[in-house]
Amino acid sequence: METIQKARTLLKQEETLLLLFIVIVTLISPIFSPEFFTSYNFSNLLRQISYPAIVSIGMLLTVLIGGIDLSVGSVMQAVSLTAIMLVQLQAPTGVIVIVVLALGLFLGLMNGMLITFGKLQPFIVTLGTKVIIDGTTLFMTKGKGISGDASDSFLSIGGGYMGAIPNPVIIMLVLYIIGFILLNKTIFGRQIYSVGSNRVAAYNSGINVKKVQLSVYALSGLFAAIAGLLIASRTGAYQPMSGNSGATGMELSAIAAVVVGGASLSGGKGTIWGAFLGALLAGLLFNLLVFLNMNPYIQQFILGIIILAAVIFSASKNRK
Repeated sequence: METIQKARTLLKQEETLLLLFIVIVTLISPIFSPEFFTSYNFSNLLRQISYPAIVSIGMLLTVLIGGIDLSVGSVMQAVSLTAIMLVQLQAPTGVIVIVVLALGLFLGLMNGMLITFGKLQPFIVTLGTKVIIDGTTLFMTKGKGISGDASDSFLSIGGGYMGAIPNPVIIMLVLYIIGFILLNKTIFGRQIYSVGSNRVAAYNSGINVKKVQLSVYALSGLFAAIAGLLIASRTGAYQPMSGNSGATGMELSAIAAVVVGGASLSGGKGTIWGAFLGALLAGLLFNLLVFLNMNPYIQQFILGIIILAAVIFSASKNRK
């Protein structure tokens, strides 16, 4: 019990420090660009943050059980392609939403089944499915982008507003509330932490470890599918393996948000609030780099540095 209390105190300290960094970045950004505090920039910034933030919820769940999901960006690609293909077939918006969310669940469940019943390493499994999905989407499109005559109802999902707030931001906030309730107020949430902390002890205490694993990876696929749907419905087009699609490198952005937010890659440690703060800080930093006209490749370099720094900081804290 004392160990759990120490872990919670450590997480709160890390989240407080992270919040301080966010405040600092927010305050210094106007120095480099007076446009930072404009309503347009804030709206665009929050919209861009919403995609990796949503994916980060699913990534957090997999990390909490001691796993990882490297296929989330590819799932987003598959969902985006499927959505636009259904648009071309003039399918109703409701049907498109149901199909693509089911596809995300299915792909996540496939990962879970291979990891759980095949007893394979999550890193290898999700890396393999990532390559398979990428290859399939490229084969189907011949590496070219596609678009369709999307209906207003479809485009409004990711491109509409609720008042002055973009729909993806509203959806992100709702999903984080659901994620908070799931992890902190339900038996399933406690089981996730138990499996990540000590899988053998969780099994001996009567927890269905396989069911938890399957559910977590299915949810990771679902959250990736939601983000992919939002991007496709905003643009009304699909761009394979392109930064414009918003999916390439999304797994790195999600991992960065989760790790920077205080989660441990060994499992059992992390909070939904920390994941949100991690995604917010990463979004603010990249927004600042854009104002500084930083080369996009340098941005990826900086993202890698952030991940390494967060892992080193977390490891040093755990050793203490």
